[in-house]
Amino acid sequence: QELPTGSRAVQPQSMTPEPTSMTPEPKFTGVADSEADVETRAETTDSIREKDSDMKDAEMGLDIPAETAEPAPTRIMLLVMLSMFQGYASMVGPLQSAYKHELGVKHGTANAHVFTQAAVGVHYGKLIARLGHNVFFACLSPRTRVMIAMVFMFVGVLIPSLLVFTLKWHWVYSVFVAYMLSGLGLGIFEVTFLSVITPLGRPTKSWAIVGAPAGFATINILGLTLNSFSMPVVYIYWYIVACLPFGFYIFWQFAPRDKTELRTANFGASLRQACSWMPKMIPFFVAQFLSHFAMENWPAIFYMFHPPKVPLFDPKSDQHLMDWGQFFAITYIFIFLGDSISRRIAIYISTPSVKKRLLFLSGAMLCIIAGLYLESLAIAILIPIAIFLIFWGNGTIYGLTAHHVDKHVPAEHNLASYSCWCFIGDLGAILGGILVENTHDLFCQGHKGPFEC
Repeated sequence: QELPTGSRAVQPQSMTPEPTSMTPEPKFTGVADSEADVETRAETTDSIREKDSDMKDAEMGLDIPAETAEPAPTRIMLLVMLSMFQGYASMVGPLQSAYKHELGVKHGTANAHVFTQAAVGVHYGKLIARLGHNVFFACLSPRTRVMIAMVFMFVGVLIPSLLVFTLKWHWVYSVFVAYMLSGLGLGIFEVTFLSVITPLGRPTKSWAIVGAPAGFATINILGLTLNSFSMPVVYIYWYIVACLPFGFYIFWQFAPRDKTELRTANFGASLRQACSWMPKMIPFFVAQFLSHFAMENWPAIFYMFHPPKVPLFDPKSDQHLMDWGQFFAITYIFIFLGDSISRRIAIYISTPSVKKRLLFLSGAMLCIIAGLYLESLAIAILIPIAIFLIFWGNGTIYGLTAHHVDKHVPAEHNLASYSCWCFIGDLGAILGGILVENTHDLFCQGHKGPFEC
């Protein structure tokens, strides 16, 4: 009998038993199913379930990874970043002043001008290295570039430790060599390190990025506190030198390598395909520029208050005074808390849409702007709050960017996106450094007193 068009004949089942196989029969869901169809349908179902789960998490404002999706955190990676940023901390702030003092450089002299220009070398070194490593070390893997960067930093910190403080070789141009090497090392390190540890998962990166504020806190809080009890500054320098080989070994031992290493595209190829990843990075570029401008403009506040005392409530008063060193030690604690806590929180904030990403970034930038405004009031008691807001904004931007790059930028463009992001930040840092004196003069208008401005 002829069947209607589109129908399918069902073959009668044979009464003869099929030979028994050691391999279990696949469970078909219909007559037209094949083994490939079943596998495809299963994969599709799993994919839909994963997407539904992600959407529910996004609707709740959370971004909670499944336990099987994220590897256990390699927390020891924090020490790698800490060792490098301790070196960076020696190039700015109080240890820079100690270096200048050891060289015998006095304010207003020709050597003072040379020292100031040479000290900026750390920022120029960072700026050159952010993108330059993609050209000069193009034939090397990002993992190898990280190790080269750590060697640069080691030599840069060794110069003042050994030649200047220990052997008393007081050559002012040593500053240029030391700071340029350190800047090149830091510029290569930060972008390549963040890219290399991406396969270790977000938990690891959330710990690693805390190494930056922790490095500054170790030197500027613990180190200077010990120095206030008569410990020589050179011991702090030698401590930094000693930590770098340990950081190098930890990275060499635990960083992804070979098959587990992230494969990234050539930098030129990433730029040619920039339309696929760069437009969504633009808000992060703007935020990074602002945060680095505010951070490197911080010395304007540092120079606003003159030792030995800080007037807490009224710039023109000689009452309610606090020791200068104690005041800035407390301020550095606020810097550490704002920067470190916000990084840990921000890297887990969900950014499921462009609007939410802009909302979170806008909040971080508003924190920075509010901090700058509080600094402009030139009231000492408000400075720790102001600097906390600035570094909270910076840490939030850092964590949000790390999350965005790992989740929304194609993996092959991971290194290029970090390189461009850090490069834009360094432009803001240089502008902030150049305008330190101008900011100081602006904030000091109408606030001159015996210990301020």
